[in-house]
Amino acid sequence: MAPLCPNLPRFAGSDHDHGQSRPHLASESVLLQNYGLRRERVVGLTPSVLKSDCQSPDFYARMWAAIHLDGKWKGEIWNRRKNGEVYPQWLSISAVKDEAGQLQNYMAMFLDLTEYKSAASKLRLHAQVFGHASEGIMITDTALKILSVNQAFTVVTGYTEEEACGHTPALLRSGRHGRDFYDRMWESLRSTGRWQGEIWNRRKGGELYPEFLTITTLRDEHGEVTNYIGMFKDITERKQSEDKLKYLAHYDALTGLPNRTLLQEMLPDVMEGCRRKGERLGVLFIDLDRFKSVNDSLGHDAGDKVLRQMGERLKRAVRADDVVSRLGGDEFIVVLRGVQRVEEALDTARRVTELMERPFDGADNEIYMSASIGISLYPDHGKDLESLMRHADLAMYEAKSLGTGPQVFNEGISSAFLRKLRLERELRFAAERGELQLVYQPQIGLASGRLEGMESLLRWRHPELGAISPSEFIPIAEETGLIREIGGWALGEACRQLGEWDRASRAVPAIAVNLSARQFMAPDLADSIRRIVREAGCDPRQIVLEITESFGITDMEPVIAVLRELKAAGFRIAIDDFGKGYSALGYLKQLPIDILKIDKSFLAELTTDPKSEALTRAIIQMAQGMELRVIAEGVETHAQMDRLRELRCDIAQGYYIDRPMPAGELEDGYLAPTR
Repeated sequence: MAPLCPNLPRFAGSDHDHGQSRPHLASESVLLQNYGLRRERVVGLTPSVLKSDCQSPDFYARMWAAIHLDGKWKGEIWNRRKNGEVYPQWLSISAVKDEAGQLQNYMAMFLDLTEYKSAASKLRLHAQVFGHASEGIMITDTALKILSVNQAFTVVTGYTEEEACGHTPALLRSGRHGRDFYDRMWESLRSTGRWQGEIWNRRKGGELYPEFLTITTLRDEHGEVTNYIGMFKDITERKQSEDKLKYLAHYDALTGLPNRTLLQEMLPDVMEGCRRKGERLGVLFIDLDRFKSVNDSLGHDAGDKVLRQMGERLKRAVRADDVVSRLGGDEFIVVLRGVQRVEEALDTARRVTELMERPFDGADNEIYMSASIGISLYPDHGKDLESLMRHADLAMYEAKSLGTGPQVFNEGISSAFLRKLRLERELRFAAERGELQLVYQPQIGLASGRLEGMESLLRWRHPELGAISPSEFIPIAEETGLIREIGGWALGEACRQLGEWDRASRAVPAIAVNLSARQFMAPDLADSIRRIVREAGCDPRQIVLEITESFGITDMEPVIAVLRELKAAGFRIAIDDFGKGYSALGYLKQLPIDILKIDKSFLAELTTDPKSEALTRAIIQMAQGMELRVIAEGVETHAQMDRLRELRCDIAQGYYIDRPMPAGELEDGYLAPTR
């Protein structure tokens, strides 16, 4: 406020305004300070020089009427500085009279309200933010007494401001956190002035809820703590979403049992507990017999009902602290804690078998099922979950094969036999699970040095066993007849890849695909091959069909008929591993072939054994005499390449040139775009 004297602007004079004496300005230094006006410039002027035009004439009429009637007026008014800036002030005007009661002067006292108005505006803004914030806010004093809360606080907690004020935040305490939790909180506040994290609190109605809380310490200019501000957000929905996602990631959606992921997370601690106590841990691998036939004959709804009931029966067969898990499909794992003897695991397996004797409810049908159970023990048969599951799985497969009840894994079981059984079982689903892959080995022209062909080769990468050699799984596929399905998949995949390369305008030579003896047993082989290639949109002339000379078919006449049919459709035919078997050369004249592939056994001693060289030369000359192209496979050295060139072999294939590789690597190294 401007001082009363001497720096107070005063009005003097006897002119009249609105019927009153009209004052003149008698300026002091405060005029310059507040209005930007110098005394010599304003003396003799009326206060109207300060008018902002923000008030109407009626405003001034009422002002002078009050002064005339009461001898004073006070209130807010907007005035104007010399520079034109309009600003608010609090103004008090009093009439000054002499002893005779005659008006002598007007005296005005004023306060510039600019900063006050700005501060008030900020306070209103802060109050609005405080009141309308979506986060709950509470302010406490240093004794933690709640001084103020906002509306969001009331919405979340259920406590009104009147109910909360005067209490401490302990009003909301859930009881779920121990003393250590709050000790760490206050240690953070003391050391950093801030704490934030998740905390459980209690609403007025008693319901517990999670919130994310931030506490900030306020200090004055001397660094002394004055208040604490707590800001929090109810994260119930977020926690529910997190819990749901966690559930979906760790539990089987159909049965509600722990899945493989949760089992893998739980078992290390369980096994460590067994190790400390000197106990065993039992793993039962359980597979439902003939479950596929239930799905196929009664539908997946019936199959799902069986799986749910199976989960319930397994839980009834074990103790509360044992673990029942569904791996997927019709496979279940039971983990038995604290096993002392293998007989305990066998007893549990027998209880499961007994529970299986009761029919399952398949809606409209009673379904009778049985299960094969394999058992492994920790640490006897493995010290990690995967080993225990693998050994229990092998024991289960022996149980399925023998049909004599639950089997315990032991080293006497032939690992090769069990591996073969497992591969046979899992090879059936390898293609649909995305475990099969084609790789491509380049075939290079010996004269041109360019890519003139490629052979597609099948690979199987098992998710647990890793890469399975073709020499191991192809015979299994042949024996079981799975080669028909797998061979069809391989041809379709090669055609798909060929189409992808063609669409990318890459210069792609022909791709060779192997056919097995078992495929020729199918009466519709030629039709099936034509259909696969046609549906892929490929040109048969881009496909070379390879058959092995020694593939063991005694009746060649039907084979020759199929090959002629395929040849007529535009496919090229190659004889693979030529020279390895003992087939009559007479058939070679009858077969509609285009390419002869020399077996790699000849290449191994090509440069060191004159007999191998002589046989290789003879094969090349014979093939060229029959107008066949010759491919030497298994080339591994530079010397072999040079000798094959001298013998006028057409094409070479082998690790010296390049290994079989995925399509992407072949593109980078060999298949340049044509545009």
